[in-house]
Amino acid sequence: MNERVAGQQSVARAVEVLFAFTADQPSLRAAEVASRLGLNRTTAWRYLQTLAATGLVRELGEGRFALGSRTVGLAEAYTAQWGDLSAAAGAALVRLRDAVGETSALHLRQGWSRIVVRQVESRHELHRTYRDLGVPLPLLHGAPSLAILAALPLSEQRAYLDGELRPSADRSSLEAELARIRERGWAVSQESRVPGVASVAAALTDRSRTVLGSVNITGPQERVALMDLDEVGREVVAAAGWIEANVLGVADLPT
Repeated sequence: MNERVAGQQSVARAVEVLFAFTADQPSLRAAEVASRLGLNRTTAWRYLQTLAATGLVRELGEGRFALGSRTVGLAEAYTAQWGDLSAAAGAALVRLRDAVGETSALHLRQGWSRIVVRQVESRHELHRTYRDLGVPLPLLHGAPSLAILAALPLSEQRAYLDGELRPSADRSSLEAELARIRERGWAVSQESRVPGVASVAAALTDRSRTVLGSVNITGPQERVALMDLDEVGREVVAAAGWIEANVLGVADLPT
């Protein structure tokens, strides 16, 4: 293995260590990080010590670690980039949740993946809650991903499929589904990523028609299956249109 590849892998692993810390588990021991990432304890400890020296991680004592103060700067930089969109989209997500009755969410495109950045949870006792906020998800699975993929220029869409589809995949069926999504304006998925969960999503674009992400509703499949999906699709498209018109300044869309 050459030094460049080894260095890239070390950086990638250090980033994975940072993302081992979550809202549910804001502090971890080296053994817990090692278990989550498939490392030995000594390697995990070494990464934590290196990150602590940079201020991205801090030691709490008794062998526990947490994110350090320098991560606040990263959060502020990200908020400066997308904060207005995420905050303003909240009103549309609340309207969508109330109209459909299921959890609504905003997803942003990040290269060839998407991340969930905001959700408004359903009031049903049994409902979908995203536990992977900020985690990159592929564009091949789930209605939010397919809505983004269908809205991309065909050249970009084909380039992505060329690189990501397995040789055994039924590409023609997928491309036909993407064409249908593009035509009607919304995508639907059932148990694509999570068993028992369904989703309906519409793409989100800016004034230059660059695809920024998507908006969706998601809930238990058995409940979503009883809905009028055409009506749900119209509600999701309307929510995306409201964000585009009122937040992104896409003038030709209704408010």
